[in-house]
Amino acid sequence: MAITFADEMKQYSIEKWQKILNHKFVIELSKGVLPLNKFLFYLKQDHYFLPEFAKLVKSAKQKTTDNLIKDWLESFYVSTVDFEMKMQRQMLDKLSSNSIDTDTKQNVSPCKITLEYNSYLMDISSNGTFGELVSAMAPCPWTYLEIAQLLSKVAIENEIYRNWVQFYSSTESCKQVEEITQILNRLSKGENEKYKELMKEHFASACKYEYLFWEMSYNLGNT
Repeated sequence: MAITFADEMKQYSIEKWQKILNHKFVIELSKGVLPLNKFLFYLKQDHYFLPEFAKLVKSAKQKTTDNLIKDWLESFYVSTVDFEMKMQRQMLDKLSSNSIDTDTKQNVSPCKITLEYNSYLMDISSNGTFGELVSAMAPCPWTYLEIAQLLSKVAIENEIYRNWVQFYSSTESCKQVEEITQILNRLSKGENEKYKELMKEHFASACKYEYLFWEMSYNLGNT
């Protein structure tokens, strides 16, 4: 099978990619021993992050003239806002109702890494080309899919963790990643090496922030 440009991008950041898949947060979640306060901390920080990620998707839609890609980005935006963020809120509500935590999102401040990741997305949304935006967008859903696919192979007793894995390993999640990699491959056609390297750099930057986000979550913000 021929190596695609999306494959090249992943390989370019493979060291960080493997660190994400093998992070202590992921390993302990798979074994059912991840402390719930760490998962709750992650959920709250991600609840700050996702609105900015959704804005990146919306911004990308404004930077392409391809109607099919516009439709896909709109679908991706709706999925993020109406389904992913809803799933998060339901989990936060359930954890709170179980007296695991009584703080709401409004009572928790975003951590340094969350703010830096959001700032990066805001900058690329404003100043980046369409190819740069998609490159920065791809690692988030792609790494989540691979994490969830790994975790779906083990029996996880904790219902909250199991539901989280099921959401990110769903057929819809798989389809999203397939489509975003196809878009990356299309964008690379006819582009010069300098621009493709720029796309890889943005992909790598997003991978770095994804890794740091797990680090931050595992250490409860003490990174």
